Amino acid sequence: MVETGTHSSCPLVYRCGSEMVATLWITEISSPFLHLRELLKELGYKDTYLNLAADVSFAVIFTLVRMCFGPYLCYVTLSARNPILIKAMALGLQLVSAFWFYKIAKTVKYKLIKRSTSKTS
Repeated sequence: MVETGTHSSCPLVYRCGSEMVATLWITEISSPFLHLRELLKELGYKDTYLNLAADVSFAVIFTLVRMCFGPYLCYVTLSARNPILIKAMALGLQLVSAFWFYKIAKTVKYKLIKRSTSKTS
């Protein structure tokens, strides 16, 4: 019997494949908005409304996906009969997401306050 490289490199896929696919979607859905932010900065649109819209879009998508669907996926992964390694990775990813959510929320708050104070003066 010949086994393909994918199956031999990740034997846990047979037990928790749906959780892995959902995790990939959750973690990567906000990436285009993150890259758009960086691209706009590189092109010189740092303090424009377009960049602010990209920042807010990224923050909203990140918040909805990682802080709403992420905890549910973490709960499903922890309550299922998955290997301890997968459970630890789910919990770790949720903790990292919470850390980045805090930093992103602080950044958006700063930018919105900066934008409103620059308008009034």
